[in-house]
Amino acid sequence: MGYWSSRSVGRAALLALTATTTVAAQDRGTLSGRVTDAGSSAPLQAATISITGTGFGASTRADGSYRVSLPPGRYEVRARLLGYEAQRDTIQVTSGGSVTKDFALTKGVTNLEQVVVTGTRQQNRTVVEAAVPIDVLTTKDLKMSGRTETAQIIQMLAPSFNFPRATIADGTDHVRPASLRGLGPDQLLVLVNGKRRHTSALVNVNATGRGSTGVDLNAIPASAIERIEVLRDGAAAQYGSDAIAGVINVILKSNAQTEFGTTIGQTAEGDGTVSQFSASQTLKLFGDGYLSLSGEFRFRDSTNRSLPDTRQMYFAGDPRNNNPARQTHWQGDAKTTDYGAFFNFGKPLSSSAELYAFGGMTLRDGKSAGFFRRPLDDRTVRAIHPDGFLPQITSDIIDYSIGGGMKGAKRGWNYDLSSIFGYNQFQFGVINSNNASMGTRSPTDFDAGGFDFNQWTTNVDVQRQKSFSFLPNPVSVALGAELRREQYTIFQGDSASWIDGGVRVLDGPNAGARAAAGSQVFPGFRPSDEVNESRLNVAAYVDLETSLHKRWTLGIAGRAENYSDFGAATTGKIATRFELTPSVALRGALATGFRAPSLTQSWFSSTATNFTGTPPVAVENKTFPVGTPVATLLGASELEAETSVNVSYGLTWSPTKSFTFSTDFYRIDVDDRVVLTGNMINATTRTLLSNNGFSGVGGARYFTNAIDTRTDGVDIVANYGVALTRNNTLRLGLAYNNNVTRVTYVKPTPAELATLGEALFDRSERVRYERGQPRSNFRLTSDHQWKWLNSVFQLQRVGSLVTVGSVTNIFQDQTFTPKWIADANVNIDVHRQLTV
Repeated sequence: MGYWSSRSVGRAALLALTATTTVAAQDRGTLSGRVTDAGSSAPLQAATISITGTGFGASTRADGSYRVSLPPGRYEVRARLLGYEAQRDTIQVTSGGSVTKDFALTKGVTNLEQVVVTGTRQQNRTVVEAAVPIDVLTTKDLKMSGRTETAQIIQMLAPSFNFPRATIADGTDHVRPASLRGLGPDQLLVLVNGKRRHTSALVNVNATGRGSTGVDLNAIPASAIERIEVLRDGAAAQYGSDAIAGVINVILKSNAQTEFGTTIGQTAEGDGTVSQFSASQTLKLFGDGYLSLSGEFRFRDSTNRSLPDTRQMYFAGDPRNNNPARQTHWQGDAKTTDYGAFFNFGKPLSSSAELYAFGGMTLRDGKSAGFFRRPLDDRTVRAIHPDGFLPQITSDIIDYSIGGGMKGAKRGWNYDLSSIFGYNQFQFGVINSNNASMGTRSPTDFDAGGFDFNQWTTNVDVQRQKSFSFLPNPVSVALGAELRREQYTIFQGDSASWIDGGVRVLDGPNAGARAAAGSQVFPGFRPSDEVNESRLNVAAYVDLETSLHKRWTLGIAGRAENYSDFGAATTGKIATRFELTPSVALRGALATGFRAPSLTQSWFSSTATNFTGTPPVAVENKTFPVGTPVATLLGASELEAETSVNVSYGLTWSPTKSFTFSTDFYRIDVDDRVVLTGNMINATTRTLLSNNGFSGVGGARYFTNAIDTRTDGVDIVANYGVALTRNNTLRLGLAYNNNVTRVTYVKPTPAELATLGEALFDRSERVRYERGQPRSNFRLTSDHQWKWLNSVFQLQRVGSLVTVGSVTNIFQDQTFTPKWIADANVNIDVHRQLTV
């Protein structure tokens, strides 16, 4: 970690902002033309025009046109677009002259020359040419996955990506966390059109991703996506905080055909019904402008795989205990309904400037269950629920973002000025429940409150090619600055959801004992939980990339950031690729990274009901912000940023244009990881809580920089495509990921906790980080296209994982064995405009 003052970072940002005025313009010529589909002559938007051996290039507009300003010289020009065969030609540019070159692209057998925009500031890098591993998921890949949720689609197609299915996990049932390379959801940066995406307001307090806040990928409708680029390498020096594990860049559609689609289905058990309807259309605006619109409705019904509950339900001697066992629990997917709409807009203002905007909104209603309260439980008001009750959590989630900017070229520099605002709100409800401390006066439905998060990010990015006498090729020089404001708010629920009504247990063996306060399954946010906190971040970066030899490329990046709440950080990265032969190349990268503690981790405050032990016993656990007096009494200290070192190295092999193979090894060391402590539930801890005004709360926890971890892994990816006959093609794919995370250091337990007999980080938390996600993922794919019939078959093996529970520090592990998953998708073109 390095430390910069705000003034130093400001100077660096000012340098990036004013760089365009310090370089004199050169005498240049102009290359222009159009790119079309060879079969239909339709214009192709977003095709990439690159100048071989340089960083010069452009993307085609809605009408297929492009324009590139070049110094005088002879160049090779390439035109590429996903799903088409690349074309190239040679041109001669003179000072002040104009050259026209059109390209007509034919649809290709393979997609092995995808041009990527993630992980590089240049416009001519392909997946094979990149110095770090990148996956590109195309529109066709998304459609043929057979999935309806964006995160589910990525999980099926990218082997290093994990999207677990939590159950009985409070809000995590409604906004499921995603992770890359076995790290945390908050160590994965998500971009939309290359711009930072805001995170959810939800803190995951149970199950996978515990203690983290990630991006809700399912808030981006799959129907709005043109492609997804997955950068599997640390990139904090290029993109900032959170990019420790990698980056996912979602590219929205800019040339969508008019399209309507629907998917309807259910599980073989007769539940889990899925209904999805989507529509996309691109409108031409103002001649050469475009507006791409996408809308989606998605309903996913719940699943339930629980068995009959054989526990004693009523007090001893009650004849109803002889009744047949009932299915009392709901263990499976939550019930969710999503409404989403996104747009993507672009309008050239001149031959060298374009105005753009994008954004969208998603609304989600959800419902999931907690743990069944038996009739004999003191948390049950038996006058209201004589046979017990299954309390349920409902959610109202609003997620929206809007942004835009202008990009173009000026005085030899490519520039991009942008600003984007994102907002997420999570409103909790509780139904079919009671507040035992209110007795028979208790309602059964509650407004439990919630939280929201917003983020406003403004960026200035400039890039150009600069020649130096001591280097054989021009250097791509990219500079940029970022200003980001974040705000986090918790708002209280209605009083019945959190109040201690003062009523004692009404009947049973414990009649007269203190009754549990608050709504069962999720006690509402109290007035003392309310917060409204914000912070500012300013950053500046430099990113250099060049070819030291026709076979050797090198990239260097550095970034400095300053947060108003925790301080400053500097990171760096060096990446290189060397071609041993025209078909074999070595590549590798060394990067330092960081992740600033999120506002949610610094200020989250809530009470959650956790069940521990055998038989399960309910415990009300309170999460205390680190700066509160109670957290201080428990040994909490101010949070620090996580820091990381990411080393990767690998090999790519492309003997033909129809076959590629890559293998990449990596090691990611993360120090000072921000985690939730274990649940502190000793009697001495409960006494301390009661003495400080938290009577009825049975446990405590807080966020802390408790551990260092090391993740070792390997990615193997192979793709092959062949034209068997005319209109008969076959694509084969293999992907494998294996990663192992180990906790290498645990911070000593503070004296304040030791005297209470508590541990800062217990074994159950350790197992969660080391074995809580599958260590391996293997996938084989076959994609066959014959005239009007497209068949995709996939065989996948997901590795084992372990969960752990404890009763007074006696731990019990449960191992889930590896699973094989087979998928088949068949598409039939019934008509030119209808596919089933």
